[in-house]
Amino acid sequence: MSDNDHSRLAAALRRAVQDLHASTGIAYVPADDGRLLSAVTIVGLPVSLYTALERIGVDHERYTPAIAYRTGRQIIGSSPETLSAPSAADVTMPFPYTVASTPVAMSGDTVGVLTLLWVPPLGPRQLLPEDKNRCCGWAQAMAQDLDIARQHYARARPASVPCFLLPATGDALGTDVSFLYDFQKTASALTRAVRPQDVIETVVHRIMAPFDAQTMLVCVLEDGRQRVLGYTGYPPEITRNVSVPTPAEPLFLENETDLAAAHLGALGDGLRACALLPLISEHHVTGMFVLGFDHPRRFTAENRAVLVSMTGLLAQSLDRARHFETEHTVVRRLQQGLLPHMLPHLEELDTAARYVPAPGTDVGGDWYDVLTLPDKNVGLVIGDVEGHSPAGAAVMGQIRSAVRAYATEGHGPADVLGRTNRLLAELGTELFVTCTCIWLDRAAGTAEISRAGHPSPLLRLPDGTIEVAAPEPGLPLGVVPDAVYHSEEVILPPGTLLALYTDGLIHSRDTDLVAGTDALCRLLAEADELRLEQLATRLLGITGEGSGRTREDDAALLLARYDGALPGAHRRVSRMSVPRHDLQGVREVRAFLHEKLRLWGWRGVSYEVELLATELVTNALLHADSDVDVRLREYPDRIRVEVRDCDPRPPLPAPITVTEQGDIDAEHGRGLVIVEAMASAWGNSPSGRGKSVWFEMTATIMDGP
Repeated sequence: MSDNDHSRLAAALRRAVQDLHASTGIAYVPADDGRLLSAVTIVGLPVSLYTALERIGVDHERYTPAIAYRTGRQIIGSSPETLSAPSAADVTMPFPYTVASTPVAMSGDTVGVLTLLWVPPLGPRQLLPEDKNRCCGWAQAMAQDLDIARQHYARARPASVPCFLLPATGDALGTDVSFLYDFQKTASALTRAVRPQDVIETVVHRIMAPFDAQTMLVCVLEDGRQRVLGYTGYPPEITRNVSVPTPAEPLFLENETDLAAAHLGALGDGLRACALLPLISEHHVTGMFVLGFDHPRRFTAENRAVLVSMTGLLAQSLDRARHFETEHTVVRRLQQGLLPHMLPHLEELDTAARYVPAPGTDVGGDWYDVLTLPDKNVGLVIGDVEGHSPAGAAVMGQIRSAVRAYATEGHGPADVLGRTNRLLAELGTELFVTCTCIWLDRAAGTAEISRAGHPSPLLRLPDGTIEVAAPEPGLPLGVVPDAVYHSEEVILPPGTLLALYTDGLIHSRDTDLVAGTDALCRLLAEADELRLEQLATRLLGITGEGSGRTREDDAALLLARYDGALPGAHRRVSRMSVPRHDLQGVREVRAFLHEKLRLWGWRGVSYEVELLATELVTNALLHADSDVDVRLREYPDRIRVEVRDCDPRPPLPAPITVTEQGDIDAEHGRGLVIVEAMASAWGNSPSGRGKSVWFEMTATIMDGP
């Protein structure tokens, strides 16, 4: 696009702004194969340097230029109408305004859009019919020039920087401050860049393209040697052939004579002008920035000042990005080391897991784990640490280790969460954590579930029915140091599928929690013939690739299919509980055991089982100061009774000859002497905040003479 074409378009836009007393006028044309609207020329007050939108997706539903271009109709909007929800516009236009976007047509085709804005002190304003008609008139007046711009942008890089003019009075065109506009946009983009690759892409779009350069290279000094960090326009071999010393001062080579004298080697191949600028950070030269041109180029004082200033911003941005990348790499390796490299192989339990980081980061706080518990049962754990920072990943590692340690000690899921919560409070972090723990008793076919503010796990039953396992959620870990967590036990029919997940799997900007949960339930219900690995991959699509939605959070998923009791495991299980201090409940325990053993065909051991259970339950009611849970389990060759209470002190058998004046704890152990003498096996283990005491009776022993 020639300077004359630009001048005519700018003059028409300036007159439109003056005629309608607008704050800003922007001429847009389609670019990037019609996917974007790109600003060609902007005329506006200084505030427009910060608020004008350079590029807008043509499919955008909120911006009036995109709507006008798609529909071919004039679109009028104002801040209360167009900003009904948070968006990028809230940042670029943080004040009331009125906007009019008018499509520009030529020979029946829409070649661009004229957008006028009114902001304080000139707006917002109510546009009268004659105002709208004048907008259409100016759009038609600039149609030919805008069509020329459209054809140019169809051939040029879409990142071309618009010409920016401050308004002028009279017939003057206005002050061209395009360099200042580009500098502000470049500074903003470099400030947002967090990775070296982001910085390089910003350089290509915001520095290389506006200066119409054909080649670009950025290299950094590492241990005294140059390493190419990014380049474009050069052959791949350039990464090995940078032999030019890093200049201490900016070097502007305007013609082939200057290039020959500089001895650039491979950097100068095919070039007729070049700019080499040192990257300086904290008063040290840290690298070099090179722009190359295939034509002689005169670098004006303004060009040189802008390039030197932009290179200073580039050096600082690269320094931040490289520090971030180094820290990020360490944390990513830490996180990858903490997540299970492979899930353990478990009989009668098929498992699959997935972890996907949030877009733009490989670091997150989601994790999953599969544990082998002290009683050889299985623990399933999933959790989510707030945020995506290195601190979050570090907290994740500490919490995962704590959960593993407490589970290894034999604590139940509710107590594991309680202890981990107190640990997190002691760490002094401001982050909170949600977590779900499920202890699977494969022999009994039960799952004990406890949650700390985490999404409810889902159960897919063998008939395809989906059930939500929703015990009391509890507070997230780290909110209240003395929070109490509860658990709930559910029965798992053989073939039940358990799905544990973090909210990133089902929630995004485009998908609310209800819709995401519904999609998850539907996919689980349809999973009849799928292997778990296939199902896990499919579930990631709820808010991931292929869904048409944008995932904003990292996501973790853990699936487990329970196929039934292990060979030789018990066939049935039953339980009851007795309120604390309710000694009358002992009679109910005896009746419960008597009836179950009769129904199960174990009458031969009923008396002895009732006797020993009476001793254990009575001791628990007298000394534990808690409710007592009684579980009866049937195995092919034996009966097992478990008595659980909240007293952490382990039981100790005491001699029957202990007197009434002996240690009061001896009374606690008298019944155990009977248990030790009569049971075929007995023992105890931690259970939650208390303990579980159990004994077994075999048919062989009790059916003897």
